[in-house]
Amino acid sequence: LDELRNYLDSERRDQLAKYDSIKCVLKKLKKKENALKDELMNELDDEASKQLQQEIDVIFAQRKKGVELKKTLKKAKES
Repeated sequence: LDELRNYLDSERRDQLAKYDSIKCVLKKLKKKENALKDELMNELDDEASKQLQQEIDVIFAQRKKGVELKKTLKKAKES
């Protein structure tokens, strides 16, 4: 019984660590996305604007996946 409890506790700790790291990464991605948006507003070159917009789209997709994963981990954490 103790081995099972230890296993479940370690699994829960792993989930919490993963949740916290995803939360941290999402914050960094949001800051980077906002910085790129600011840079895009000040950009005059058309080609550079397209490149910045592509980077913003990629970061947005990464954040979207991260938020979905964070939600599933939160549901698992609550149960």
